[in-house]
Amino acid sequence: MNLVVWITTLLAAVTEGSRVLMVLPLGSPSHKNILTPLAESLGRRGHQVTVASLHAGPTNVSRSYTDLVASEAWQTVQKVTGGFDVFKMREASSGKDVNSQVMKKVLRNLPEYCDAFLRDPGVQSAWVTKPDLILLPAFMNECGLALVLKHKAPFIYVTTSGLTPWTADLLGNPENPAYIPNQYLSYGDHMTLWERTVNTLVRFISPYLRSHLVLNRLDGVVQRFLRDPTVSLSDVEKNVSMVFVNSHYSLGHPRPLMPNVVEVGAMHCRAPRPLQDPQLRHFLDSSPVPVVLFSLGSTIRSEQLPSSVRRSLVRAFARLPYRVLWKWEGVAIPDLPPNVMTHSWLPQQDVLGHERVRAFLTHGGLLSLQEAVYHNVPVVGLPLMSDQHLNVRQAVTLGLGKELTLETLTEEAVYDAITSVIKEEGYGRRVAERSRLLRDQETSPLDRAVYWSEHVLRYDGAPHLRSRAASMPLHQYLLLDVAAVLTAAAVVVMLLLWWALKAATRALLRTFRKVSSSLLTAARTHSKLQ
Repeated sequence: MNLVVWITTLLAAVTEGSRVLMVLPLGSPSHKNILTPLAESLGRRGHQVTVASLHAGPTNVSRSYTDLVASEAWQTVQKVTGGFDVFKMREASSGKDVNSQVMKKVLRNLPEYCDAFLRDPGVQSAWVTKPDLILLPAFMNECGLALVLKHKAPFIYVTTSGLTPWTADLLGNPENPAYIPNQYLSYGDHMTLWERTVNTLVRFISPYLRSHLVLNRLDGVVQRFLRDPTVSLSDVEKNVSMVFVNSHYSLGHPRPLMPNVVEVGAMHCRAPRPLQDPQLRHFLDSSPVPVVLFSLGSTIRSEQLPSSVRRSLVRAFARLPYRVLWKWEGVAIPDLPPNVMTHSWLPQQDVLGHERVRAFLTHGGLLSLQEAVYHNVPVVGLPLMSDQHLNVRQAVTLGLGKELTLETLTEEAVYDAITSVIKEEGYGRRVAERSRLLRDQETSPLDRAVYWSEHVLRYDGAPHLRSRAASMPLHQYLLLDVAAVLTAAAVVVMLLLWWALKAATRALLRTFRKVSSSLLTAARTHSKLQ
């Protein structure tokens, strides 16, 4: 017993006061929101946590972590891209795919973003103190691998959505395209032959595209910054200890996971807290009718909505027999209906958790949908960019809400969608079922993330969790060499059987000829004797 206590004390001492660095060289505030609950929890457990990103956290709250802000790098991003006004981008492209435009902008300027972040004065202290563990998003944030290389620290990748093929490959996690749909395709796990064909191509091509378009182009930036021409980010990321995946099977599809691939979807979700704003609290508490929450998230601003769309929304809200709480960041809306209240910022989870809130008109961000299901609120999705279309489509497939599109949005469509998800009991029932599944876990996603972070700290990168599949050549992983041996063996056996059959046939023919000859000779002899 004394030995067990001693070992437990020793392991606790290893992780107590460890230095943890979370790096987000690119991304929106919502990407940071995935990691901040983990940063808070680790900080409260005595770790020295630092978060380095482009965006400052709220100034009116106490934090258990240090917030480093690369403000000059963020100015560079805004200057280079001209901002990401999704509505202006749609207008400029005559309604064409906004995602391709955003991706082109980001990929074209990714090296410049990375260089600006690495050199930003606001994050220079991250280069000074060696962390014991680093966490960083797994896509478009590979610039942070420069810190991994510099400090020679174990690191954990965090996916801001589902598990990507290249991240799965790093840990040897099964990624069978026969039943695991690629996260960038709108397929379910029951795919047609054509869908499985496309899914297979995307599954094997996307890692090579990412390597060429992202890693290879960032290599030069990091080489120049660290003054090391041998830097290869592809080699650096092969040492990843673990991946935290921002997903859960209750909102997606069941799939096999290695022990070092951990689902932490809805890690940021929590119980609602009492509303501090008296006006907001009164608006919700005193409502005799259901309340609808409308928000476009942390990146897209409602004030950027085209005037025609805004008018359709206002007219639809005015007709609703409900109250509407609208996250609106601009000047006051003229002729705002009396049943609508606007706020420039809302504590979204506290609002969603209020008993009077019965529907959520959302842009379809993954965090927002997780919050809606967690708090048991049906959704009406208005996807605009990024993964929002796929998220909303999945919500519709699961029967959790309805979808609107900007191209076909009308007053009548908004009115019908909102009234449907509130009045039709099926939506509420299905959301309640998924909410129970999301909450019914052996441990909470946040506790799980804390445990595995400390596990990696305790065991120096946790190499014991690493599958041999992660380092196997592709021909061995797919058993192509075994198939070749078995095929060769089958061919040899077939050839031997053919040779044996041929030899037996020849022997039989020789025997037949001898017997025939003997019989013929005997017959002739018999004939002469007569």
